[in-house]
Amino acid sequence: MQATAAGMQPQLQACRVRLVSQHCAMHAAAAVLRLHSSRLRARLADDEQLIPAEAANVLEQVRVVLVAPKTPANIGAVARACANFETTSLWVVAPRCDPYDGEVEKVACGQEVLKHITVVDDLQQALNDTIGSVGFTRRAGATRYTHGSIAELLQKYPAAIAAVDPVRHATHQQQQHDSSSATPPGQTALVFGREESGLTEAELRLCAHSCAIPTGRIQGSMNLSHAVAVVLSGLFERRLQLLGLANLGIEVSGKQESWEGLQPAAASELSALLTKLSAIAGSVGMSGEDSRGGGAQGSHGRRRLPLGHIRAIMSRAQANTWVSILPCWHLEPWSPRLGRTCWPNVKLGAGTQCTPLAC
Repeated sequence: MQATAAGMQPQLQACRVRLVSQHCAMHAAAAVLRLHSSRLRARLADDEQLIPAEAANVLEQVRVVLVAPKTPANIGAVARACANFETTSLWVVAPRCDPYDGEVEKVACGQEVLKHITVVDDLQQALNDTIGSVGFTRRAGATRYTHGSIAELLQKYPAAIAAVDPVRHATHQQQQHDSSSATPPGQTALVFGREESGLTEAELRLCAHSCAIPTGRIQGSMNLSHAVAVVLSGLFERRLQLLGLANLGIEVSGKQESWEGLQPAAASELSALLTKLSAIAGSVGMSGEDSRGGGAQGSHGRRRLPLGHIRAIMSRAQANTWVSILPCWHLEPWSPRLGRTCWPNVKLGAGTQCTPLAC
């Protein structure tokens, strides 16, 4: 009996070492996740300080007008683009579908724009109370000039779009400074036509300017919602520069840290890291699954588990090669008999080396 117990001592010692190493690896992983979580919270806090929650929308002076849209999905996608770039003024002219269809709300991913949507019978109604308008088209006209891009339009007519007019912005800022009851800024209408044929010549003549969206040679026409998103994105960036908020956004705001000599971790490296963390979680009695519940066709009712949160954080934390291997290291007695190699080959003390879990 004593001989059997003595023979099991090396195995018990190996198990203890393995448990300690797994514990260390989990703590290292937790430390990395806390680091990236704190950075993300700091960036979010910086953004909140840039624009207070009660401030006006960045593109409040922009009105998006859709003329005779054909499908509810396109209306919903345009509403989502409006929300992306902070304009809640969406007008729909003579729609060929139900603008209140459930598909609209599903694609829009929210009610912030849809609750302000205005439906009218003709384009003139949508333009009556605006201070300017731009109709977007790919066609040149015999009696009108079509600008090749927003940049060309604004170079020739800086006041064509009120939201990005420096003179109008300075005047409005001065009015706000001099009086608490400054005149609300007017809106410029951005007019987009039918999915298959665009705006008619008569509709373009109602607009103060006509403008094209530069595209490549492979496919010249754009999906309606894509066209709206491209135009709003460009104006959003110009407006932020005008407001002195050019660095708004989680990805570009805050201190940009540099890890000299290290490349961003490849998807295969992060996948290997998560596989190892899953194995460690399973060895200590935790679930190695990302989530539980929900159906195969959607995420309704699905509950994210700890490893799922780790995967989500690592996916958006801009991890580099160092971070991708750090939690995978552990300490164990060096055994030439096992034929293991060490990366990097760093001696940590008597009888121990730093080795990857994959060794």
